[in-house]
Amino acid sequence: MEDLTSCSRIGAGNIIHHLHGHDNSSLESCSIATCVWAPAITFFDPVTDELDLTSQSTYYKYLSESGLVGLVILGTNAETFLLTREERAALIKCARKSVAPDYPLMAGVGGHSTKQVLEYISDAAQAGANYVLLLPCAYFGPATSESVIRNFFAQVADASPLPIVLYNFPGVCNGVDLSSSLIASLAQAHPKIVGVKLTCGSVGKITRLTALLPASRFSVYGGQSEHAYSGGERLIYADFLIGGLSVGSAGCIAAFANVFPRTISHIFTLWKEGKVAEALALHQKASLAEEPCKAGIASTKFAASCFSAQRA
Repeated sequence: MEDLTSCSRIGAGNIIHHLHGHDNSSLESCSIATCVWAPAITFFDPVTDELDLTSQSTYYKYLSESGLVGLVILGTNAETFLLTREERAALIKCARKSVAPDYPLMAGVGGHSTKQVLEYISDAAQAGANYVLLLPCAYFGPATSESVIRNFFAQVADASPLPIVLYNFPGVCNGVDLSSSLIASLAQAHPKIVGVKLTCGSVGKITRLTALLPASRFSVYGGQSEHAYSGGERLIYADFLIGGLSVGSAGCIAAFANVFPRTISHIFTLWKEGKVAEALALHQKASLAEEPCKAGIASTKFAASCFSAQRA
């Protein structure tokens, strides 16, 4: 019987051929800048429910000039899985036109099959993204074996024209949690896999990955924070920018950077300058300020509308 969790439709050779037509010269130098990235939220017209690309452009420009090293377009906070393929491409194009030509953009390309993901990667490359951010195929949750996940990432990496940052977020992947050993082995086997975003609250994974993989080759980013649950009750918030930096992370891709981009970036700068006490004090304040945003994407968007969007 066919393995229903294989997530593999890569047999569509026309897609692979099309992708290989892109210029891959940028892969010779694909190390990712260290610091803080923001997974930008998405603006919609409240009446028509269409993308508000005018406001979006202003917002992208503001974030890019607020001390952040790059923007993630189509991350979890962008409500990506609610967007059409055309809307996804439109947002990347909007971002590319709104920021400086050399400003780094990472595009989320999560999907349930290799065919679907490769189409999204093709769109991202054509729209001007520098990297892609890829969740595991996790529709079948616990029924998805590690070998299936390994093959999924390998097949995408072999065909992708852009460097890939793996995305580990069990909370939106039916509990599928990438182990540090799987992440490391994928990075070692596939040069196009150049980093990982860990929205799993695990400083231990950051520690192991930075021990196994050189920073010049592979960037480990914290997702900054994640809810932990037990029996439906929220237990803790794992804000771990400084925790990650202390064991060698490249920084973080933080939803809260939508709200206070300069503050989160300044924490990173203070740490790198050796001002540990100042960095910790500011991080503690930011952690308390972030707590109201833990209710979900809507709360992050509301907070952004009160602060960063007003400044934009």
